[in-house]
Amino acid sequence: MSVFCLVHGSSQNASGWDLLVPELEKLGHSTIRPSLPTDTPDASASAYARVIADSLPADASDVVVVAHSASGIFLPLVPTLRPVSRIVYLAAAIPQIGTSFLAQVRADPSVMNPAWLGKNPVSDDNVAREFLFHDCSDDVTRWALTTRSLMMAIRAMTEICPLTEWPRVAASYIVCADDRTIQPDWSRRAARERLNVDPIELPGGHCPYVSRPADLARVLTETL
Repeated sequence: MSVFCLVHGSSQNASGWDLLVPELEKLGHSTIRPSLPTDTPDASASAYARVIADSLPADASDVVVVAHSASGIFLPLVPTLRPVSRIVYLAAAIPQIGTSFLAQVRADPSVMNPAWLGKNPVSDDNVAREFLFHDCSDDVTRWALTTRSLMMAIRAMTEICPLTEWPRVAASYIVCADDRTIQPDWSRRAARERLNVDPIELPGGHCPYVSRPADLARVLTETL
């Protein structure tokens, strides 16, 4: 079976995957959850990718790296450091060769929900509820609020994408149809244009590993 490396985004720590892990294990898979640095805003995207690559077991031959949200910026760099079977963008940013992600957002307003820009879901519970956990039950939301942690990847967001070509590795994109952060229409278009794949659709908001972990585990397994 596969090893799933689950990479958290910029507003939760690795414990945010706690509900998804047992669902993947029920299906016979194992998981790794690297903790990305939260105190190095000057770290490059390559530095974050190195943390992810170094977390992968050397003896694992079937590794699927799943990156949520902002960590999509680091995701395609991982296969340049360590062979993996597949990379999966989960409601995630996709870098663009020749520019920075910040420049992308400034040039194309369709990337992000304008109501989300400038908000801090880590310091404001109401923002987290509205944009991240709006499709979760009350008890799950209370738990999810305890998993928040801010990753200030400023340099990675503002630097020119270090890729010169897309890695030759299988890729998938999972779109969350009711995402209130990254715009679903942009995700669908970018998946086709940049990754040359048809996106996989899930209902619900930006954090399906919190709101519908069993459904997400099934979809992840079906991407293999």
